[in-house]
Amino acid sequence: MHDKKELESYKDIALHVNNSDDSEKSTETNLSLKFLLYTYAVMIVGFLLLLPMIYIKNQIYYHSRDINALWSEYFILMEENRDLNQKIKIIRFKKEVLDPLDVE
Repeated sequence: MHDKKELESYKDIALHVNNSDDSEKSTETNLSLKFLLYTYAVMIVGFLLLLPMIYIKNQIYYHSRDINALWSEYFILMEENRDLNQKIKIIRFKKEVLDPLDVE
């Protein structure tokens, strides 16, 4: 018996919810043309403000990427320069110190 009362209370709640949905749907109105144009105008202004920022950020990214590539090449060339200077010192040492010893 308790289950029937519970079932009927759920049916009453469901009917109440369905009736409230119908009353809400009947009070809806369409958007006015003025509001629609205002919304489009705001969106266009937003895009006009955001697009240059996106373009500038992309350009900064690509330039910084190029700068990083040049820095890495610079450091590689500096290391190669140190290596070549070390080899030059070894060759000079051989020429100035070891060659006179071979002659004697």
